Amino acid sequence: MVREEHQRLYGERRKAKREKSRRGLFLPPLHDDDAEPDMSPSEKLNTALTESKKRRQQRP
Repeated sequence: MVREEHQRLYGERRKAKREKSRRGLFLPPLHDDDAEPDMSPSEKLNTALTESKKRRQQRP
């Protein structure tokens, strides 16, 4: 039971990693974005997602 769950999670992570590397998302960015040098791309994505989530929740 636990083993099946572990294999499923491992397979999903592996699939996501393969897809990212296929798209070249593990490559360094081509241009230096010096607007926010202390934020990683994943942090930028997470803040953008939380902001859009907040905006959606505020709609009537």
